[in-house]
Amino acid sequence: MPTEAGESSSSKRYAAPEDWANLQDVIVRLYVEENKTLEEVRQHMEENHDFIATISMYKRQLASWNAFKNLRFDEVLQILRLKRQREAEHNRGSDFFVRDRKVEIDSLQIYISRNPSLYSKLESGEEPHSDAVRDVSCRTPAPLESPSDSPEKQNNLVQEKAPEAMLGPRSGLHTSLIQLLRTYISEGFHSGTWVRSASYCWSFKGHRGPAELLKSVLDRCMTAALSVGRQVEPAAIRHALDSPFSLLIRVFKNPPPEMIPRILCVATRLELIGRGEIQGILLQFCSDLARALYGPDHSLSNFWQTLIEVPHAERSRAIVAVLAECVSEFEEHLGAGHTLSTEIYLLYFDAVERQKDPKTQAESIEFRLSKLDEQNTDRSVLAMLKFEHALATCKADLADGKPDKADNVLSQLDATTLSPRDNSFRCVWLGYIRWMRGETTAAEKAYKDSVQAAKLTGSRDCVCEALFQLETFYLHIQEPLQAEGVRAERLNALRKLGAIAWVDQGTTLGKDSETSSKVTIIRIGSDASSETWDASASTIMIEYHDIYNQVATGG
Repeated sequence: MPTEAGESSSSKRYAAPEDWANLQDVIVRLYVEENKTLEEVRQHMEENHDFIATISMYKRQLASWNAFKNLRFDEVLQILRLKRQREAEHNRGSDFFVRDRKVEIDSLQIYISRNPSLYSKLESGEEPHSDAVRDVSCRTPAPLESPSDSPEKQNNLVQEKAPEAMLGPRSGLHTSLIQLLRTYISEGFHSGTWVRSASYCWSFKGHRGPAELLKSVLDRCMTAALSVGRQVEPAAIRHALDSPFSLLIRVFKNPPPEMIPRILCVATRLELIGRGEIQGILLQFCSDLARALYGPDHSLSNFWQTLIEVPHAERSRAIVAVLAECVSEFEEHLGAGHTLSTEIYLLYFDAVERQKDPKTQAESIEFRLSKLDEQNTDRSVLAMLKFEHALATCKADLADGKPDKADNVLSQLDATTLSPRDNSFRCVWLGYIRWMRGETTAAEKAYKDSVQAAKLTGSRDCVCEALFQLETFYLHIQEPLQAEGVRAERLNALRKLGAIAWVDQGTTLGKDSETSSKVTIIRIGSDASSETWDASASTIMIEYHDIYNQVATGG
């Protein structure tokens, strides 16, 4: 039988228990403090101390000494608990140690980004293992050597570097939010409201229809946010939201599994673009709608009402906690490799991870990819993950002053594997990079390519966003006439917003259920050729199509 790599022949004398005890300090120093690999430790000990042991022996012995190089879940949970306590008592920064080894903030941030459920465990009051409580300690940082850096400034720097999850909220409302979320998700799976297969998970009535409608509705909310000026009256803003909100009622009547994380992701984006007032309107509408449809005692109604009650200054952190818990809950119910679990992670990534250091973003996505079996993962979801990884790498290259490398990362992506929406976003970034490099013509082409890709989505909302980017580019390069032309096209698209449609397989009267599909079309506003436009007007039409006959006749 072949021996393990690094294993000596039986004629050599392996280390005895007393040998391990005598050289424990040396082995731990090499492995933990000097960050050597186990193979490097084995070679060093054999050459310098005539100490013979296999890699497996080292692993067992290091575990018995609690000599771990990497952070563990309960240790990080204890660090977060101590940090919260210290800030509440002293309002100052701390250095944290695991078995007397200092923990670097960057390592902590990467670990938390890979394990978003840590935040929800912290909020729910879960206690770490007693070993972690014993092994983790904290101390007040030593004063800076430079007299110009005050302790207050030093503390501010620590706060700036700390991951958002470490600065978690202190309100008991957050614990209630997490519990209500868990109840709602469990009810959805156990009651049969949501049905699942090995790869997908849908609402029982309508399959993917409600999920696709929700995406379109939230796209329309973002379009309204980008289109309505900040100086207009609140009534005008509310009027612009009439159309998507009228459709949101249909979504709430038949909620898809990802409804809460998808709405909260958009709520976070609204806050990031400075439209907190629209975020507030959206969340309040969700709360009112749930209570009207399900009554005040339903878990969904209580969830939205509790979120509304969170003070505005803490709401962003509360949303981060909920999104992190969504990732954890869907992984628990469906598994980490399930398509919907990955989609939920991408929503969390869009709302939370995208605001972090690009290298941390890339680390998070790499860890997520390591959980997936590419052969059994939905291709579109896998392509989205790889695109996000390329985008994070591109941002890191830009931060390092390497625009050429950043351009190559995105240019070499196979655009045919991307959805038109992601390809539109890719082109926007290529336009930005090329503009930064002074390549105005190439940048203009990339922004125009973004518009063309957006038009392939069939979403006028997506087209409006791409036109907005092109218009902004022309303003930056001081081409006001070009910008005005694009603006006119964008406003015309807004005035003539097209229909929202989705397709579901389903049984239709007198038709073969295996070959028929139901197409639901919701027309918003007036006809595209109309001179007037009523934002609150909507009509619904259901059409049935025989897919088999369409294919056979070339229709």
